This record gives sequence, structure tokens and C-alpha cells, in this order.
Amino acid sequence: MENIGAEASKQYGRPLPLNVTGAMAAIASEFNLPWKMCRGLAVAARAVGLVGHIIEEMRQPMAEEIYYRIEHEATEHSRPRE
Repeated sequence: MENIGAEASKQYGRPLPLNVTGAMAAIASEFNLPWKMCRGLAVAARAVGLVGHIIEEMRQPMAEEIYYRIEHEATEHSRPRE
């Protein structure tokens, strides 16, 4: 993983932190899997993460609270001052 991160930073000419997709590429490389398979593995890993987020939202909903807070803060400038 460190070698992949270092090479990516070298190619882009700036620090580039390794994310989960890079970690999947490192694992695929260790198993000698074709590099083109990494995209499918990354999609599968992200799908599992999405399911986890959905379960979390079902157990402890917060989307509505976030929506109303954003709406309140975004329109605060348009309300009359007291």
C-alpha cells in the first residue's frame, strides 16, 4: 500500500493519501489479480459500506434533522432581525 501511495504521489506531483480503493488495489496486487478487477472490488466494498449506512440511518435517523438544520442556517440571512 505504501508503494502504491508513493507512486501515486509521484505521478500527480503532490501528496495523495491512499483511500479504500487504493487499499483494494494493494490487496488485489498481493493476490496477483488483474488490475482491471480492482474497480469491481471497490464497487463491492462501497456497496457493503452503503448498506451499513442505511442500517445506521434506520436505527438512528438523522437525515431529517440535518435537512432542517441546513435549511435553517441557509435561510437565516433572509429572516427579519428582532
